[in-house]
Amino acid sequence: MLLRDIMTNMSNDTSHLSATDLARLRRKLEHKREALLAGERDADDSARGVTDYAIEDADVAERMVEQESALRQRAIDAVLVADIEHALRKLEAGTYGFSEDSGAPIEIERLDAIPWARRTAEEEQRHTVRGGSPRETR
Repeated sequence: MLLRDIMTNMSNDTSHLSATDLARLRRKLEHKREALLAGERDADDSARGVTDYAIEDADVAERMVEQESALRQRAIDAVLVADIEHALRKLEAGTYGFSEDSGAPIEIERLDAIPWARRTAEEEQRHTVRGGSPRETR
């Protein structure tokens, strides 16, 4: 089944989610996005905080490890921010809360835990077992 067909079949039916659920989940998504973006700004600020004092070799090595770790975390956060923005667009379109694989409703408990989820828990597990990367991080 094509994603287009799934979206057509859903016909903007978010009946498994109340207006209160949708508003709460939107706030969670927006809060998480803002927290990630604030963390990115803080990381940028601290990366610019290089001082002029003499740095020993061990300090340089430690700083390089920290920078590498920060770059990896930034890449993970960028994917998560994109997933959150995708979920917010789905909220606007009226297609939020449905699996992108099958069109099945995503359980409210799952959305409460991972508001940017794209699949049901069972579908995500199958996706990960087949070698796909898990999208539900952090």
